[in-house]
Amino acid sequence: MNNIFADSRIRPAIQEGLKKIHFEKPTKVQEKVIPAMLSDLSVVVQAATGSGKTHAYLVPIFNEIDEDAHYVQAIVTLPSRELADQLYQVARQLRDAAGMHFSIAHLAGGTDRERQLEKYQNNTPQLVIATPGRLLDFVQKKVFVVDQVKTFVIDEADMTLDMGFLADIDQVASKMPKDVQIAAFSATIPVKLSNFLRKYMAHPDQIVIDNPSVIAPTIKNDLLDIGSKNRKSVLYKLLTMGQPYLALVFANTKQTVDELTRYLQDQGLKVAKIHGGVTERERKRTLRQVEQGQFQYVVASDLAARGLDIDGVSLVINYEIPRDIEFVIHRIGRTGRNGLSGHAITLIREEEMNRIEDLEKMGVHFDFVEIKNGELVPRKHYRSRENRQVKNHKFDTKLVGYVKKEKRKRKPGYKKKIKRAIQEDNRQKRKLEQRHEIRKAKRLRKRKREQGR
Repeated sequence: MNNIFADSRIRPAIQEGLKKIHFEKPTKVQEKVIPAMLSDLSVVVQAATGSGKTHAYLVPIFNEIDEDAHYVQAIVTLPSRELADQLYQVARQLRDAAGMHFSIAHLAGGTDRERQLEKYQNNTPQLVIATPGRLLDFVQKKVFVVDQVKTFVIDEADMTLDMGFLADIDQVASKMPKDVQIAAFSATIPVKLSNFLRKYMAHPDQIVIDNPSVIAPTIKNDLLDIGSKNRKSVLYKLLTMGQPYLALVFANTKQTVDELTRYLQDQGLKVAKIHGGVTERERKRTLRQVEQGQFQYVVASDLAARGLDIDGVSLVINYEIPRDIEFVIHRIGRTGRNGLSGHAITLIREEEMNRIEDLEKMGVHFDFVEIKNGELVPRKHYRSRENRQVKNHKFDTKLVGYVKKEKRKRKPGYKKKIKRAIQEDNRQKRKLEQRHEIRKAKRLRKRKREQGR
């Protein structure tokens, strides 16, 4: 197949610009998307993060922009300010390399809204890169109109759905021309997203890019069953065992991120935190400090899984499994980038193994490990697919005996009794762990009071 970057329909200036930024061999997604969009087709593209989709839509957009026409000709929306900022930098790089002269607006929360309003009322951009909320705000206030938009791109569409932004997208899209070219890019296409896209695209070109390696081969991906151990204590041990170059710890909520940050700081570690509740200014300062090597440990919410690129992450720890298990893949993908080796560890308890099985069905391979003598060593995966029987679960001796006894009796409902016994056993273990945490906190407070005397 011919190199799509050399397609005669692409302006020579853009072809030269691609060469300048070292884009010579197109990726699979670029080979399929660029010709479709150059042919004015609307597309729904299912492709993984890192597949090269950004330039797959930027090249056709740039190719169609009329530099002498001062109205909004193309819009790209992304669900987070970090993603919007990254795309803005990439778009400017290609524009400058191609020697093109057109205005690109970057509209996102965390930036000076009033200043942006003033700027774009007097200088209408030809390309708008925006988060859905800020885009809708500007369209409703008629800072610029969208009735001549040629191309509308919804990037990270599944994340846009998850974050509740489809209503904003809907309001903006309804004001665009009937024949607007729409391109939606997403790692997955949930039913709700598919229904929404059908509203605006009658017969889009469906492009699915297979991703044979869900987790990069450069990543060692471990699974650690913590049993009844204190989760925070296990985390601290993992972070201090091998002295990672840069460790990124993922938690599910802002509250847990704050709690873990305080805990690790109390243990003497210098820890940075990133989540949606941190101000834009503080977040930028933190990222700058991380890049400068001032922090070895970062605790983050899922905002960082798909919204930020932090270079040099050598270790990722999933402190807990997210509600949307696909985020595990995005989290793990923060390490082992650009051909470098990486290490990911996911902490689980027995009752969470069904979620690991779901990830395995998606093609994620885990190596089962345990901590011995300050090192991670391989451990037999007692929940392997070939061996899911109750008798092989590692329960207390009394539970194993109970299971055997009930199975011998074969009384009606014995399976339910076994299940209840297992649940009760897990509850007792959690109670012991909570008790341990409370006692530890009391000892810590007492020690601080004594030091303050």
